[in-house]
Amino acid sequence: MSTKGIDVSKWQGDIDWQKVKNSGIDFAIIREGYGRKDPNQVDKKFLQNYENAKNAGIHLGCYHYSYADSVDDAKREAEFCIENINGKQFEYPICFDIEDKEQLKLTTRQRTDIIKTFCEELENAGYYAMLYCNLNWLNNYLYSEELIPRFDLWLAQWGIDSPSVSCGIWQYTSSGAVDGINGNVDMDIANKDYPTLMRIIGCNGFNSTSGGEYKGEPEQQNNYSNVPEVYKVQKGDTLSGICNRYGLNMYDVAKLNNISNVNVIYAGELLKLKCPGNSNSSDSIYYTIQKGDTLTSIARKYNTTVSKLAYDNNIKNVNKIYAGQKLVIK
Repeated sequence: MSTKGIDVSKWQGDIDWQKVKNSGIDFAIIREGYGRKDPNQVDKKFLQNYENAKNAGIHLGCYHYSYADSVDDAKREAEFCIENINGKQFEYPICFDIEDKEQLKLTTRQRTDIIKTFCEELENAGYYAMLYCNLNWLNNYLYSEELIPRFDLWLAQWGIDSPSVSCGIWQYTSSGAVDGINGNVDMDIANKDYPTLMRIIGCNGFNSTSGGEYKGEPEQQNNYSNVPEVYKVQKGDTLSGICNRYGLNMYDVAKLNNISNVNVIYAGELLKLKCPGNSNSSDSIYYTIQKGDTLTSIARKYNTTVSKLAYDNNIKNVNKIYAGQKLVIK
């Protein structure tokens, strides 16, 4: 599934959100602020955009533009962001925007740790954190293997037909036109049903629904008998998208096909899909969470770590797991 969106800040001025909604826009990522705590660094249109977009029925996420040059600085930026969004509900992630040229003076280790710090502070406060960057930053200035898929990616990549890496949100142009907004606006496509996800896992100001887990759109939940033996990758495909379509575990499919980076597959490539783990053999180990379980107790039981369980199962908040949820252990 995919939905159409935009991202805006004070630079778009006063927005007629009802016209935006009527033009077919489903969601917006609005700028909350930038840098460390300072009343002058809350986006001047943040509250106005939040209230008016909500009233128009548009789902929202927000982003914080970073100037952080250290882990301590990133923590202070996160605290500022959390203070600004406290008491509000966001159906889309809270995004960390790293792209400032001054941060290019830092090391790759420093930039990566800054992102981890900000996003983990957001998660600890009950928010769903996401990384925003362009492809150049992702490939050349960050240890992307430490960040993705640990955090969802909002990728800026313009002038192409589809993103070259798997991402939760794709910003595909900076020169879009939308009724209700004067001038150019960034345009986005979301590849996840974030509004449902936020309500189920209880992030971003929502209380979790009981007895459930996010399983994507109904058409993605197919029986294993419907899965082809081999799948030819099409232009625009992502490994996560293919696996969601057939109800498969992405890491089992990656293992079967010797894929070292789950974000990189190629059009024309042939993928084996009927792997042992997805046919319920003993190759992979799964565990269904019971009432009273914690990730720590499950990790001890299987001689693994909490961080590995969280990473392998795309768990955003290690303190929030649910009875009935199925975990892949290996």
